[in-house]
This record gives sequence, C-alpha cells and structure tokens, in this order.
Amino acid sequence: MIPVRNTQNDGQRGAAALVEVRDLKVTISGRQVASLPDLNLGPGECVALVGESGSGKTTSLLALLGLLRASDCAVSGSVRVCDVDVLAASPNQLRSLRGARIALVMQSPQGSLNPTMRLGVLLRHALTLHGIKGRPALSRIKLALDSVRLQESILRRYPHEISGGQAQRFGIALALALGADIIAADEPTSALDVTVQAEIMALLQQLRQQQGMALLLVSHDLALVSTVADRVIVMRDGQVVESGPAQQVLQNPAEPYTRELLAAVPTLEGAK
Repeated sequence: MIPVRNTQNDGQRGAAALVEVRDLKVTISGRQVASLPDLNLGPGECVALVGESGSGKTTSLLALLGLLRASDCAVSGSVRVCDVDVLAASPNQLRSLRGARIALVMQSPQGSLNPTMRLGVLLRHALTLHGIKGRPALSRIKLALDSVRLQESILRRYPHEISGGQAQRFGIALALALGADIIAADEPTSALDVTVQAEIMALLQQLRQQQGMALLLVSHDLALVSTVADRVIVMRDGQVVESGPAQQVLQNPAEPYTRELLAAVPTLEGAK
C-alpha cells in the first residue's frame, strides 16, 4: 500500500472554507457527465480529485471555476468559492474571482501561455486586468519570481524559449503575484520528467505551509497524491465512488475500484 504523508495542518481545521460544493451536477447534451455531492477546501489544505481519464474530475474542476457555460452544458447545485456563488455570478464577478482568488495551473503549462507575448508582458497584463499597476505590480512580480526560484531575466523570453518546468513555475508565480488564495492544479506534473515533478510538488507544499494557500489537485497519479493530499475524492464514470481522509482512502480503501487504482501504481518490485 502507498505510504501517505499526513499533511493536515491542525491550525487550519475549523477555518472558514474557501471552496464549498454541494450536489454539483454537470450535464452535457442531456447526459450527466459529472456529479460531486460534497467538497470543502480550507486554507492550507489539499483536496485531490483522482480517477482514470474520463472520470469527470477535470469537468468538476472547470465547473468550480465557472468555465462550463456552453449552450449544451447545464450545471446545477451549489458552488461557493471565496464566498462567491459561482453558478449565479456574472461574467465580471467571475473575472474578478479567477486569478485574484483562485488560479488555474494547467496540465500543459506552455500551451496555456500566449505564444506571441513575452512572459513579462503577459504577467504585467494579467496584473493590470486586476487593477495592479506601477510599482506595486513590479514588487509583486519580483516577490513571486523569488518564491518560485525563477530569475527576472525569464521575463524577456517567449513561452517557447523556456522549459516545461519553468513554464509551470511561471504559472504558479502568476498566481502568487495576483494574491490567489487557491491553486486549482489540473495534472500539473504529467508533462514533466520525474525530477521536475518532485520540484513542482515540493514548491506547492512550501506555498501551502508558508503562505496558507489551498490546493485543489486533479490527478491520476496516486503516488503523487499520497505525498500531498489531506483528503481524496475518487471518481469513476462521472460519479464519486469513495472519499475521505487520504490515509484512510489510500491505505485502507473500501471500494474495489480504488483498490484497482492503487494496484496499478508502478513499484520497483513490479518492474523486476
């Protein structure tokens, strides 16, 4: 069984939830593709949505961000992020929420950056959109880059001129510069090699511990999830099949599907 690190910060227990979800359902063209009955995320906590491809975990994450508004898509239930009712919020309210309060870190970090803009221009543009300009913006940029261990010279580069690990660090720096309370990370290490994966997850852990940022993690990698998550929600075919504290779910799973996922985690013994 995967060993699980207990990352729960006792000082954060009982704190007001940054994310509260009740009875979330997503339907596309009349077919229900995701259902999330319950999710709470507090300051400094990490909740992981896990499951195979097509399980509904990324769809649920996009619903939390208010990004599922196509004509053939219906989202119901209750979703509150930083006291904003996401499903009832106006486009302007959602634009203020995204980035400044909850920041999305994508699976393909370079693909999420505008290829025609130098990183410095992109970063300053994002801050300007949220009303942060001049010296305050420059100060935030410097502090954010220092926090993710990037040199200021990277701001002169285009996205194609940096590595995948640098691009992921830059995405996290953008969240820090905007002052986000929550990082929503969708498979944030799947496009990176093992060494860089470890560096990115160590960085996210550091931000949780030192700055109280919350982490909502979408991943199929249970070995990675076991090192960071306080709670785990296991999804299959758009439904939650098991949820609970990470130690309980990953060390003593109740559902056969969770046991199958754990059995599929590569081990050194299995490679022999």
